Amino acid sequence: MRTLPGRRLLAAAAAGLLLGTAGCGRPAAGGPQGGGAIRSAGRGGAPTRLRSGLKVIAFYDQSAANKTPESFSLLKAHPGLVTYLSPFWYEVGPTGSVVAKPEGPVASIAAGEHMQLVPLFNNLAGNDAFLHSPLTRTAAVHHIVDLVRSRHFAGVNIDFQLLKPGDRADLTAFMTELDHALPKGSLVSMSVIPSVSSNRNGPAAAYDLAALAKVSDAVVLMTYDLHGNGTPPGPVSPYPWVVKAVRYSIRAGLPPSKIYLGIADYGYEWRQGSTKAVTIPIKAMHQHIYGTYRWVPGVDEGTDTLVKHGVTHIIWFVPDRGAVARIELAKRLHLAGVAFWRLGYEDAKWWNAVSGALSRP
Repeated sequence: MRTLPGRRLLAAAAAGLLLGTAGCGRPAAGGPQGGGAIRSAGRGGAPTRLRSGLKVIAFYDQSAANKTPESFSLLKAHPGLVTYLSPFWYEVGPTGSVVAKPEGPVASIAAGEHMQLVPLFNNLAGNDAFLHSPLTRTAAVHHIVDLVRSRHFAGVNIDFQLLKPGDRADLTAFMTELDHALPKGSLVSMSVIPSVSSNRNGPAAAYDLAALAKVSDAVVLMTYDLHGNGTPPGPVSPYPWVVKAVRYSIRAGLPPSKIYLGIADYGYEWRQGSTKAVTIPIKAMHQHIYGTYRWVPGVDEGTDTLVKHGVTHIIWFVPDRGAVARIELAKRLHLAGVAFWRLGYEDAKWWNAVSGALSRP
């Protein structure tokens, strides 16, 4: 599993705003509520619950390539489908400061569509320095809580990647402090790199799922990018691997009622013999910009091989049919919901398919 273009940790935008230290008011007492229930409401009221029983987190990165205004038009065509909108707005720096990225019209769109706004915080350029000191952890917590209070966010999504195995205890300490400091009713969610084994030296080693489950309401398993930029060609999110990742997470102590299954709406294109890949939005495949494709049963992905200027290229991606298969898996395993990375890659065909799957009991 690697951090790839679809989920790349971006450097702070030049126009970003460095937020100074500020008090966050008196922390709400108590930790997460029991029973694995999502602590909600925030300003948006009770979370949307679809007939499928699943909730939906949709991520949005307004600074990334392939962003398109029509993403929100497509989303608006399916009112009530998305429970939480999570824009990539903030990055935590080495000292615990927070860098704010340009926001665009996302907040007004979320309010107009009655979606709860749960912004994403990642670790700036993959740093883990702020986790190592109680002082910098507390500084980061105060900045995040101050934003939630002042902006009336429904909660947060913590997406810290490129962490080291030695960060395990510090990450848990950070999430514990954040959980206790956020206003009562805030959604405490985080995104984690999945694993299929207890490898304490792999990219998922920093995530103590049993401990994090006690201080988080929702955990997004980023079950995509098994293959991508930096690997040989292969399926982005092979179905058997997704199943193994979910089942391992449950065995490791993460309740199904807190798991959101990550679903990709993109793929990758490699030159044969290369590990360098280019991200392909699902809409490009559906529009046959790259030609037709072959569905691979069992893997539940699409693939294609084409020749450009005499060079063979290989494509793997998760089409709308693959998204539906993963939604059905989330239903069968009684997970809390699904999470889409990311708005801007998809098209009407994809939305219609996932809407149908999410609307079926």
